[in-house]
Amino acid sequence: MGGILEIVGGTPFVGVTGLRGALGMMDRKTWTRRSTGRILTLAGVAGMSTSTFLASADIALAHTNLEKADPPAGPVATLPDPLVLRFSGSLDRGSGARLHDVHGLPVDGATGDYDPADRTRIVLTVPPVAPGLYTVAWVAVSAEDGHELLGFYGLVVGGALPLSSDTAPVIATMPADLSVQLAPVTDAVGVTQWSVVTTGATSDAVARVILSFVPPVSGMGTVQVTCKADAVTGIPGASFPMTMAGDWQVEAIIRRTGVSDDARVRFAWTAVLPLGS
Repeated sequence: MGGILEIVGGTPFVGVTGLRGALGMMDRKTWTRRSTGRILTLAGVAGMSTSTFLASADIALAHTNLEKADPPAGPVATLPDPLVLRFSGSLDRGSGARLHDVHGLPVDGATGDYDPADRTRIVLTVPPVAPGLYTVAWVAVSAEDGHELLGFYGLVVGGALPLSSDTAPVIATMPADLSVQLAPVTDAVGVTQWSVVTTGATSDAVARVILSFVPPVSGMGTVQVTCKADAVTGIPGASFPMTMAGDWQVEAIIRRTGVSDDARVRFAWTAVLPLGS
């Protein structure tokens, strides 16, 4: 498989087959405002990093992050009941999870709430489901200060056929000194492998590549993952299960040595169901 996923900010995710593959996390204050058609974050609007913004505002927030999901993101033979999500701290009222089908619709009979006996867990009870593509969306409210995080991850159940696309990702913006190309390819177990090819005057200075994913359904937050260079080609890439059909927003965030500003290249990518499904 391709690159190893890790959360931006230093807390690592091991790959899709590991215990934290693709477990998304994003502060509600930084989700994409889909009604505007643009990706707006505190960092982007203010022209500074999120950490700088929080420090300048003298804000201390307790982030209760998703640490483990059982089963983890990616392929699974059957969907067990229940699904268990474990977080880094105690959860409060308002925390919960829901299961969505490939069309983004909530699955009837699936309910998720924090566990009163162990408030670091959300238990998502699910009915028997057919093989298919499913997305777990979660919200975690910190019991320490009420701070709220959103995230999601995908499950490929029972060898379901993967989503595809008739066109390559469409570029919305491109810096003058760097060309960025996304190359998504779905592997044999239904997980999309994203490769990021960079060319141009500053391509040799590329030090880190982050991919940010916003799903077709609003209110699920944003998943940001850091790419890892392929051992053979050296091309940065990441494994990410795309389990919801529709229009995705994908942003490549490129950090370059000796260049003060990150390059942010936005793409639109439409995931479609296989013929006959």
